[in-house]
Amino acid sequence: MRLYSGRIRSWRFWMHAVLFLSGIVGVVIFLPRLPPSTVHLRAVDVDNVLEKHELELNNPRRPLPLKRTLYPPRKDMGPCPPLFGKVSVFVAFVSASMEGHYRVAQQSLECYLKGVNYTVMMVDLDKDPRVQEKCSKNMQLFFKKHCAASVYLPDTDWMLVLDADTGVVNPNHCVEEWIDDRVDVIFYERFFNWEIASGNYLVRNSEFGVNFLKAWGEWEFIQPGNWNGADNGVLQLHILKYVLPDASQEAENCNEIWHRAKDYDTYMAYVSCVKQALGATRLWPGKVRIYRRAHGWVRDGFITTDKWCDADFMLHGWKHQKVGQDGWESPFKQNLDPTKCGTGVSGWDWIPQKHVNASVIRKELAAFERSTGRTYPKPARDLMYITMPDVGICYPHCDKDT
Repeated sequence: MRLYSGRIRSWRFWMHAVLFLSGIVGVVIFLPRLPPSTVHLRAVDVDNVLEKHELELNNPRRPLPLKRTLYPPRKDMGPCPPLFGKVSVFVAFVSASMEGHYRVAQQSLECYLKGVNYTVMMVDLDKDPRVQEKCSKNMQLFFKKHCAASVYLPDTDWMLVLDADTGVVNPNHCVEEWIDDRVDVIFYERFFNWEIASGNYLVRNSEFGVNFLKAWGEWEFIQPGNWNGADNGVLQLHILKYVLPDASQEAENCNEIWHRAKDYDTYMAYVSCVKQALGATRLWPGKVRIYRRAHGWVRDGFITTDKWCDADFMLHGWKHQKVGQDGWESPFKQNLDPTKCGTGVSGWDWIPQKHVNASVIRKELAAFERSTGRTYPKPARDLMYITMPDVGICYPHCDKDT
């Protein structure tokens, strides 16, 4: 899910590689995937894994703001006032696996953090005592990461969870610019396939936030053993069940399609099913917000060959140790030196041609959007509310959860 090479131009390669490598590349680590679970998920299993958190997740107990508290954009590398309380950046890792990957991304993050007052949480998933106590049952690193995040979430007010290959390209932003205080968990869509991304997210220290992460981690034990997309595949149905608990037949339909997936194209039918069930809504107060493609705090860098504009904050897919490695068209002239960062833009050694106007990025995104639309996997083009039942199986109790 987190591979990048500047020499590769085929977006279709990336669609397959990103999902395939979700079983190879960890959150901030590079490890072989453990054998997939052979336990097959059924509707009753989905309900069971959510049951103990249902009250907290579906009935938030705190008052909700009617309007979002807008955070002022950062100007001229100025301070980031703690309008939403303490903000922490969470990075989970296995130390032995960090030596050969992600140096460019991690150096850019380190540079950025020297100019702000956020708390950094570097958590070794294999050695951290709190993680070992609370998450020892998790064997797959993807799910252990989310469990670990739930363990450390009570130490802060808001937590930004990042993939190791996510780097800062434009430090003139504050994390709070993407915090929406009407919700507790914030995600964004991958640009090339509309999938809700699992690697980078924002979560509030709340009953909902903690339990959402715990339940996400527990999916390791009931995920299907087919081509399932790992924690990213789980996330699609996980969100649907939480934000639309009354859409039980729709969730069952998507679950059935998920179990039938045998490759990327048929997996995308499942992603489309969930997206159609969620509809155009992107915000469920007290629960979840999903930023539309290219509007979150991070987007895939390969789509614009790492060109960026002032609206960008972070780019995803920086795997390499060194700028220019394997022909990678990095936005930097060379590896950043964190010792030179801290005040203003000192230490940020950009390639001038990589910083472009927003209209240039818009044009490239539009071209990519048209291309992906024309070549989208055929199994994912069905209208699931026409090809799958929404009454025939559940009648006369289809609205029992409404």
